[in-house]
Amino acid sequence: MADEQAIVAQLKRLGFNLNSWGKAEVKELPHILLPEEEIYELVNGIYEGGFALLVATDVRVLLIDKKPMNYLTVEDLRFDMISEIDYSHRLFGAQINISTGTKDLNFRSYNQARLRKLINHVQHCMADIKRRQTENQLGQKNHLERINDQLKAYLRAQGEYQDQLKQFQSAQEGGHANAGNRPVEPRPAPELSDYLFARSLLNRYEEHRKLRPGFLEKIAAVARPVIHEAPLLSKQELHDLWSAGVQEVFSKHHPIKSVRSEINSFEINPVSIIFSRLPMLIRSRQFKRPNLQPQAPPA
Repeated sequence: MADEQAIVAQLKRLGFNLNSWGKAEVKELPHILLPEEEIYELVNGIYEGGFALLVATDVRVLLIDKKPMNYLTVEDLRFDMISEIDYSHRLFGAQINISTGTKDLNFRSYNQARLRKLINHVQHCMADIKRRQTENQLGQKNHLERINDQLKAYLRAQGEYQDQLKQFQSAQEGGHANAGNRPVEPRPAPELSDYLFARSLLNRYEEHRKLRPGFLEKIAAVARPVIHEAPLLSKQELHDLWSAGVQEVFSKHHPIKSVRSEINSFEINPVSIIFSRLPMLIRSRQFKRPNLQPQAPPA
């Protein structure tokens, strides 16, 4: 929730009349805007639902429509969602059409100057977002090219290291090599090392994600004999433990089956849960609890 005084200060700086049309919509701004969100322009006008207030901030475009009887309509259009903007003005009034691909917003206002300023701000923000996306794509491309060059250099150094290591081992076997002349194994650059580590984590995730359909069933088949033939507990002790747990959860009215049938079915019957709760409900109905809320004294 934004600060109401800060919003009023922004509206006064923009020269917006707080006592004109759109007073009800302006009162909703503190409940809609983010704490650090800044208003760049706003204008009153008409859309397909009637009168509304169009607001352009530093992160989005808002259409606010507050009707009597607390009817409120808010449309939130982020700059990265907008795909097309059309603007046209006549002798009296101007109109814009904002399209997001899934819906269109048609807005008309008689204040051409404010609407033109608002649409210019939206276009600049859209162009800035597009430029940053392009820069990010170029940055990723340059990063991958740099990683590729580092990987080629690292593989070349590894090949040279393997050749030098073979020569050193052959010279050592002949007794003509010194231990201090052992070649040093090359290390990848920190950026390449981080990339290779990230790729290994991604490959490991892909292997776990592409599990075969019967993988979990095989695990259950392996684990079931361990449950049935627990070495620490006998079958009677395991049955007693299972029965105690069932009675603890479903009360003593739940029919106890064998451990093997319970494990194989692994299903909970909702009717048994209802019947287990019936005695408590009947008792509460027969013996009503006293009303602890204070009652008003008789008049």
